[in-house]
Amino acid sequence: MKVEQQPIIFGHENLGTVEKIGSGGIDIKVGDRVAKLFNIGCGHYRNCKEQYTGFCTNVNPGFAGGAYGYAGMGPYMEGKAEYLRVPYADFNVLKLSNTDNLHEKDFVLLTDIFPT
Repeated sequence: MKVEQQPIIFGHENLGTVEKIGSGGIDIKVGDRVAKLFNIGCGHYRNCKEQYTGFCTNVNPGFAGGAYGYAGMGPYMEGKAEYLRVPYADFNVLKLSNTDNLHEKDFVLLTDIFPT
C-alpha cells in the first residue's frame, strides 16, 4: 500500500499577528504581534523546565524534540504557511511590542539565530 504524504511547508522563522485564541488561559490576545521560536516545547516536564526545550519529550511522541519545518520533528510542517497553529502557546509564544515598528524586521532574529 502506497502512503501519500502531504507536502512539507518549510520554514521556522515564525512572526505574525494573533488571529484566534484557543481555550487555554494565556496572556496573548487577538491582534497581538508575536514571535514563535522554531522548536516546540510543552513547558511542563523536565527538559522544558530545565530550559532544554529543543528536547521536549512530550510534543513529538517517540522522539525527543519537535520543530516547525523539519521532517521527523513532529506534525509541525507549516512554518512559512499563511496561518500557523501554535501548540502550548502559553509557553511557546513571545509577545512583541505593538509600538516598535522601527525594528520590526529585527524580531525575526528572536525566532532562530539568537536562540540557537
